[in-house]
Amino acid sequence: MKITNLKTTIVAVPQKRQYKSSWRRIGQGFSHQVSVIVEVETDEGLVGIGESPVVFAGDPQVTVVMLEAVKKLIVGRDPLEHDILRYEIYAETLMAHLGTQGMSWALSGLDMALWDLVGKIFNQPLHKIWGNAWRTQSPFYADIPPAEPEVMAEEAKEWISKGFRTLYFKVGFEPSLDVRRMKLIREAVGDEPRIRVDANQAWSPGAAKRIIKRMEEFSPEYIEQPVLASNLEDMAAVRQSVSVPILAHEASLSVDGSLNVIKHAAADALQLDPRFDSGINGARTAATLAQVAGLPVVTHTFGELGVATAAVLQLHAAYPNFILDNQTYYWNLEDDIIEGGLMKFEGPYLQVPQGPGLGVTLDRERMDKYAHVYTTSKGSSIQKGDNDSHYDRNYILRPRV
Repeated sequence: MKITNLKTTIVAVPQKRQYKSSWRRIGQGFSHQVSVIVEVETDEGLVGIGESPVVFAGDPQVTVVMLEAVKKLIVGRDPLEHDILRYEIYAETLMAHLGTQGMSWALSGLDMALWDLVGKIFNQPLHKIWGNAWRTQSPFYADIPPAEPEVMAEEAKEWISKGFRTLYFKVGFEPSLDVRRMKLIREAVGDEPRIRVDANQAWSPGAAKRIIKRMEEFSPEYIEQPVLASNLEDMAAVRQSVSVPILAHEASLSVDGSLNVIKHAAADALQLDPRFDSGINGARTAATLAQVAGLPVVTHTFGELGVATAAVLQLHAAYPNFILDNQTYYWNLEDDIIEGGLMKFEGPYLQVPQGPGLGVTLDRERMDKYAHVYTTSKGSSIQKGDNDSHYDRNYILRPRV
């Protein structure tokens, strides 16, 4: 079997509401979820599908150009030589010298499509190809956007009434506001639901220790990336000084980052993202490293449609330490581009697809519909950010220059 073609399609699927990114003002969290769908065709008729996120300045054309640039490196090749192809791409794009995170997000749809082909060749879902079926469903958490504390507390109750059990929100604003938000949410939902908060590196080590100690009485499940990811000594010192578990995020987005977090004992759990380093194999390696170290893992979201969501569900099923609720905004979509439309939540759970490869199939009518939405809008009305004061938050350490 040989690869004969790589195709890309930009789609824009409507969302129910805006959600706020911690860093970006454009291209994420607005009226539509924009993604690049990748199809890898073969001479035997099998087609692997994948999904790449839109990262660079909110422009999906950048993602397409990066994928088109490596097309010549894969056409005519055996799709089962997946890792060889990946390393050759790293060499030809200088990722081998400059690091993978600057481009791997764009190429992640290709990585995903090659894995989908592996599953289709052997007629098995990927979690079985990888040797394990630890679970048939996987849990996700609810996200509460920044607002007045009383508003956030009401939304927290709504999420719990829908069966979700973990609530997530951003911190790193004015400390008293962060603490009040946590206090009112905890009072609104009671002792049982989990509360996870994400500082996105916003705090200095001293501030992190002080603010987390103020939050301890409200029993947060995890504090995500409280300090700079690049200073694991300080991150470990924060972890040792507080009773709340620490979740690594920016520090564990790469395989070597995950290894170093473990070596420094800097976190109690790792958050992984197969699109921002060495692909799905990188996330699998990091999950195994964490398992050996006795740490749970979760996956990060960058806003996914059903193709990329199916990929992380396959990953969750294959590794025993995906025991916590994962990040997603899939519940925010109005529709999807896979057959059957949106996968259905049962409380916090999505079922792991059981079909070959990723386990999902593209719906051509929906693909055409949402490609047309993107084309007719020319990206303007769905990619432009606004002047939301959320992005004026006074970070202690960032944005860095």
